[in-house]
Amino acid sequence: MQLAIGLLIFSWIMLLAVVGFTFRDARNRRALTQKIKTLEEELAAEKDRAFNQSIDMAEKSVALLELKESLEQERERSEQLLRNILPERVIRVLQREGASKPELFDNVTVFFSDIVGFTRMSAELTPEAVIAELSDIFTQFDHIFTSHGCERIKTIGDAYLAVCGLPEPRPEHCANILRSALEARAYLERRNQDSPHQWRMRFGIHSGSVVGGIVGTEKYLYDIFGDTVNTAARMEQLSEPMRINVSETVRNLAPADCVFTPRPPQEVKGKGEMKMFFLDR
Repeated sequence: MQLAIGLLIFSWIMLLAVVGFTFRDARNRRALTQKIKTLEEELAAEKDRAFNQSIDMAEKSVALLELKESLEQERERSEQLLRNILPERVIRVLQREGASKPELFDNVTVFFSDIVGFTRMSAELTPEAVIAELSDIFTQFDHIFTSHGCERIKTIGDAYLAVCGLPEPRPEHCANILRSALEARAYLERRNQDSPHQWRMRFGIHSGSVVGGIVGTEKYLYDIFGDTVNTAARMEQLSEPMRINVSETVRNLAPADCVFTPRPPQEVKGKGEMKMFFLDR
């Protein structure tokens, strides 16, 4: 009897122990489950923050790339504007040193052209039409002279000034200008065949030394000076419509395949009598 009672009491004790353990295990599981849930929520929140940060960084990167591209486009436009008024090497000097000093160039050839009767003809057209005509002609001249390694220095009304041999030396400076002049004249002849406005030009060329440099500080203008420039202008003034008038110096520097027609010596202001020639081809 006592043994049975002892076994019963032991069974109850064991049952209570098992139940207690089960309750504790359930609590532990619930606590563990809550911790896991909390960690999962924290991890999800961290992932969301990281995702949002990555999107924000991506957007900032795109914005930065767009800004850099815009700045590069603006820089290219600025340099293109500079290239339209300054030689390439002068631009590099300006960018590197902030200033460009005048330089002496010993071996260059200078080209001048001028429209015959421009004042009379322009009076018959609207200002817009005159500008459009000059722009069309001089744009093609730019293409022609640039293709032969020459530099357009400036236009003054209906006058066009170009040079070869500066700022970079070119041994073929005279030949390049002569070829450009022939091509420019041929272009104008072709244009006159189909255009309602017939423009005829005088052309003048001389070779020698010039000084080149930037004029002004607020508005840059690259210009050339010296007796060679003045003489080239005189060659143009003493030329004839659609003829290319060159000095004896140019004649002596010209390639052997060039064909010239000698002209009687003519009085040149400040120079006396000078021999000159028409370039035929």
